[in-house]
Amino acid sequence: MNEARAMATLALFAVGILGGVVLHAFLEKGPAENPFPALPKVDEPPAAHDFVAAVGAEDAQALSKMADISILTDLDAALQPIVDVRSTRFVGAVESEGRLLSAYVVTGKTAQGIDFVVGFVLRVANDQVVGVN
Repeated sequence: MNEARAMATLALFAVGILGGVVLHAFLEKGPAENPFPALPKVDEPPAAHDFVAAVGAEDAQALSKMADISILTDLDAALQPIVDVRSTRFVGAVESEGRLLSAYVVTGKTAQGIDFVVGFVLRVANDQVVGVN
């Protein structure tokens, strides 16, 4: 009797698992659709490319010609704690209503010589960098 009871218990367990899997397959609808539409991706804006190239080259004179002091202050805050830029990399850009957002990753060294990575986004309008996030 013990062997039959053990087999019945295992069979009931297997039927329960199988039933749960089948029920889950029919009832689960998957994740809900994203209510926010994706922004269309675009190529890297030339103004942003030139701006980041000047950041990578640490060309303060070129940066001062491309942007006003408030943008340069925001850039300094975005790059903290990096004091020595080693490389820059374009991550992607999106466009909405004539405004472009262009994302970058910068690697460099802190004042203590520690390798560090930061990311920032440039706002571009009318072929000019108009902001840094």
